[in-house]
Amino acid sequence: MRTWRTLSLRTKLTLWYVSLMAIVLTTSAVIAHMDLSRSLRRAVDASLSEQVQLIEARLRALEHGRESFEPRSERFTIAPAFVELITPEGEIADVAATSENERVPIRPETLERVRRSPVPIGEDARTRDGRAMRVVTWRALDAHGEVESFIRAGYVIEDIRRAEQKLLGTLFVTMALALGVASFGGLFLATRALRPVDRLTRAARTITARNLKERVEVPPSRDELARLADTFNQMIARLDEAFEREQRFTDDASHELRTPLAILRSELEIALRRERPAEEYRRVLQRCLDEVLRLNRLTDDLLLLSRSESGRLALNYAPLPLDVICRDVVEQMRPIAETRRLDLTLQESEGPLPVRGDPQRLRQLLLNLLDNALKFTSPGGRVTLRMSRSETYARMEIEDTGCGISPEDLPHIFERFYRRPSGERAGAGLGLAISRWIVEAHGGRIWVESEPGRGSRFIVELPLAEMAEKRQ
Repeated sequence: MRTWRTLSLRTKLTLWYVSLMAIVLTTSAVIAHMDLSRSLRRAVDASLSEQVQLIEARLRALEHGRESFEPRSERFTIAPAFVELITPEGEIADVAATSENERVPIRPETLERVRRSPVPIGEDARTRDGRAMRVVTWRALDAHGEVESFIRAGYVIEDIRRAEQKLLGTLFVTMALALGVASFGGLFLATRALRPVDRLTRAARTITARNLKERVEVPPSRDELARLADTFNQMIARLDEAFEREQRFTDDASHELRTPLAILRSELEIALRRERPAEEYRRVLQRCLDEVLRLNRLTDDLLLLSRSESGRLALNYAPLPLDVICRDVVEQMRPIAETRRLDLTLQESEGPLPVRGDPQRLRQLLLNLLDNALKFTSPGGRVTLRMSRSETYARMEIEDTGCGISPEDLPHIFERFYRRPSGERAGAGLGLAISRWIVEAHGGRIWVESEPGRGSRFIVELPLAEMAEKRQ
């Protein structure tokens, strides 16, 4: 047996449409039946009320209230089946009826209601032979305002009941026909409305990881289905870009890992071909150790990028002085600069640079940028770390007098595995990609300004501590 969840959308829409139509038709039928029944009974009550009030007026004109009477039915809209005169104690004082079977018993609770009511009261009742009847009761008062007698008049409403039942039958037949038409119409409309969705589904099934360049057709109408097709195409485009990026990442990683492994293999194979002096073995082992360290740095960087992009790398944010970190990193890199015969200088800001961030990652950011600047600056050149601040940001500028970056390479400088042409000093091309991630994770921005042959300047802006706290 199929459950609601397993039904198709077309079937669900049809069932919802038919259910809503059934509710509307049922409500309309009930309201129409109740309104007709109330209107007919109100008409009968009005006629009977007029008659009992005229009888009361006639009784008042009589000198002796125990004399019999005959209602003049020809003056009224309907002729009552019976008229009764009832004592205040509930006993019948006089009666005029066409048949004994058309009378109904007296209900004491009705007389009590009439005693307190300023208008005649009508109610449904049953005759002795089971027919439906409408009975109106009224009170006649004496000169002191006390109840002198009750007057009842009844009218058989079997014709009204049959009319109501016939109306109900007609309404139910009409509802059944209307729901049948609504079910077929709803199924037709749902099928027609979902036809573009079927086309989108068939087109989407043909798109796989091997043909992400394909797109689904966008309907010419700018409705919900067109927006769905646009959204689907945008999603496919993002998937295509992600697949290409991951493919490039895999290819570049494989290439980067292949080189040091090939060097290790060749070094070890050469060393094992024949006996060698201990000093030569030491040099081979040292070169192998250098390649192992290179592999270790590469795998660490790859793991860092992978965790950062998947959101599994947590940062330990805390208030810290960025200017102090800059001074420490410059002092740490100064021996390397002196070894390469480079001038490394620090230009401090006029005031402190309080930021909110992870001290380990910010230190890694500065080490990457300074190492990159020292690596691509020729001996005798200069590398400067300049600090400043604005009302909202702490600013760092790492400027060098190196070879610079060509305009065609600038848009790709922060991509993974991008390497500027620099000979043996070129790394794996992950440092700047990691730097960009660190800056963006701290709510800042990084960009580069460079001219070939005139050096480069990397600019980093990080929000000050108070601004970072407001963002969080």
